[in-house]
Parts: sequence; structure tokens; C-alpha cells
Amino acid sequence: MMPQTENDIDLSEVKDAAAFLRRDNPVIPHLAIVIGSGLGAFLNTIEKTGQFPYATIPHFPVSSVAGHEGEWIFGTSDGNPVIILAGRKHLYEGAGVAACTFAIRLLGELGVRMLILTNAAGALSRHLLPGDLILIADHINLMFRKPLFPPNPERLFDRLPCSAETYDIRLGKIARDVASAEKIPLKEGIYLGTMGPSYETKAEAQFMKWLGADAVGMSTVLENIAARQLGMRVLGISYISNSVLFPGIQGKITHEEVLANAKLVEVNFAKLMRGVIRAISVSAVVEELHESG
Repeated sequence: MMPQTENDIDLSEVKDAAAFLRRDNPVIPHLAIVIGSGLGAFLNTIEKTGQFPYATIPHFPVSSVAGHEGEWIFGTSDGNPVIILAGRKHLYEGAGVAACTFAIRLLGELGVRMLILTNAAGALSRHLLPGDLILIADHINLMFRKPLFPPNPERLFDRLPCSAETYDIRLGKIARDVASAEKIPLKEGIYLGTMGPSYETKAEAQFMKWLGADAVGMSTVLENIAARQLGMRVLGISYISNSVLFPGIQGKITHEEVLANAKLVEVNFAKLMRGVIRAISVSAVVEELHESG
């Protein structure tokens, strides 16, 4: 079916991409991770069994943002199978909602049941500093879009999904337990998503803080909504790349600063991701997924 709106994805394109990826990878992991800006060092811990630049996957949207490698990776982390999406498409690149969530629809078509979304975010709270990792407890959508498809017999998901548990409670507990065991500082907060690409004015930052947000970024929210509509369990992790309320060099926030500050967190981020993947692989959550098919 051809797309009718910016939310609509041509299902035949999703199926084409899925067939391409299944060709050499018939066994698909239940878990996938989307890696945010500057966090690619984690990839060095993955034993790769298949690598596909986004441009080689049929119909797959390619990101033009620095710090996003633009690659689909099948691999294992300490022997546990996982899919890594190194980079993502953003609304501010001129892409529509369908392009920004194509990867999530493709994961759903492949049968992925759990998703970890990671991102770089600016701190709106005085208690968050560059280099902090935060567990996303919930989000606020100021992108003014939602990737919810209209009803169609071919689409096996809810048109009006409930958002009461946007980020999975059990996966969040796993992340906190791993962080505690590994002595990794892990804070918790509300993530606010904007369309971008400009950074926030001081007045906007104060407004976002008033709304209850602790951190702000330009991704994740649409992916989360799409994944939840498909029934995936979602874990969200942000790394604080800069302070919105107290900008760094000469009072400016730059993408270069965002990427540079990733160095502050890359070791702990990789350790947290490895621990979470390992813990998920032996958790009751996986058993429930197998039982539910």
C-alpha cells in the first residue's frame, strides 16, 4: 500500500528491507539498541556477525548527522545476540515521521520485542552535569507529531495505544540493578523531545523545566511511540552532553561539544549496556517473550 500521509510507510518497502536482512541472518535477536550521538565507542565491545551500511538496505533512510555511523549491525555482546543501529534519522534533517520511524517498523517486522533507545541530551536540571547517565522515566513530546498509523487490516497494532507505561518498568529495574552492581552512577529523569535543529533559548529552557523535564533532545520520542504501538518493551538511556541552563564555552552550545563530552561517559555507557544486555538475556522478561511467541 502506498503512503498517504507523512506518518504512513509503504509496507512493501518494510518487507523488502526485512527480506534483505533475513537473507544472511535467518535468526533475529529479540533485542535491539539504537545508539545516539557520540556513543559509538560501545560498538568496539560488540562481536559483529553482520554489518550493513544504511545505504545498502533497501529503502532505509540514511542520517547525515556527524557522530552517527549509519550502520545496521548484527552481533553479540558477551555471547548474547543483539542488533545495533548505529545512528538514526531526525526530523530536523527534513525527514518526515515515516522516515524517522522506518527503522522501528523494520525491527517490528523482523520480530524484535525489546528496544533500548539511547541519546545525547541537554540538562535542564541543576542536578545533571555533562557526563551523567540518566534512565528515562518518561517523556514529553514537543515534536508536535506522533507516528501512529491509521487503521488497516494488515497492521497488527493498536490505533490508540495506551501511554501509561511508556518506558518498561522491569527493564528500568534491570538497568538500575546493573548500574548499582557495576558502581555506575545512573540518575533518573523526564526526557523532552523537540524537533530541532536549533538549541533551546533560555526562555524555552525555563519553560521546559517548568513542564517537568530534566533533559531535552531531538530524537527518541517518535521511536518510542512507534515501538510501543508495535508492542515492544522499551528502555531509554540518555547521556548528558551539555547544560542547557549553563552553556559552556562562550555561552554557546555546539554539536562539537556534544560529541566531545561523550568521551566523559563512553566507558560507563559501554559497561552499562553490556551489563543490561547480559541481565536481559537471563531475565524472566525474555521467558515471557518466548511464551507469548
